[in-house]
Amino acid sequence: MQRIGLVICALALTACNSGAGNAAAAAPTGTPTPETGSSPVEPAPTPASGCQPTDQDKYVYNPDRLSVEASCIRVTGTVAAIRSEADGDLHILLALDPPYVHLLTPTNQGVELGDLVVEPVCVHSVTQSDAIASCSADPDPLRSLPGLGWHIWMEGRYVLDQDHGGWAELHPLFRWARQGAGPTASQALTTTPAPTRGSAGRAGSGRATWSTGRRWS
Repeated sequence: MQRIGLVICALALTACNSGAGNAAAAAPTGTPTPETGSSPVEPAPTPASGCQPTDQDKYVYNPDRLSVEASCIRVTGTVAAIRSEADGDLHILLALDPPYVHLLTPTNQGVELGDLVVEPVCVHSVTQSDAIASCSADPDPLRSLPGLGWHIWMEGRYVLDQDHGGWAELHPLFRWARQGAGPTASQALTTTPAPTRGSAGRAGSGRATWSTGRRWS
């Protein structure tokens, strides 16, 4: 009788161990995959290493129109256009390099040519009355600015301009530097007018753009 009892216990122990092994084999390993039908999530803008705001965010006129998404990010791209604005800022249209195009919104199409709007503030004379006070208080606006066709990196505050449908901007621009060869320094600050109805936009883009007569600042 004692021998029969030992045999039964041994069989039971074998069955338990076998079940535990099967359960371990069935357990998933590694990172779980997303559920079927789930939407991919665009990476959120993250601060670049060493990216720090300067004092220029204090001199943005009517700052409540801007939804701040990140206090300082770095992007790279090529300067496609430079426009002078009545509020003393420039609109630098930056054709982003592929790793950064997710920062754009649909509203960056059209008058902004599908590019990121970058605004160094208070860099030239102000003719817009509600921006005069802000710029007159700015003791150290950027003095060195890029030229058309330059491939550069730029750091600035990443915002969505709610007055213009939520297009994406670096506003203000904090700092920048050139990467690689490009036009000569004499072309810095060359500006291009806003496109008019029926124009083809940036060369080779194939996109029609036009001016609505609104103030793009």
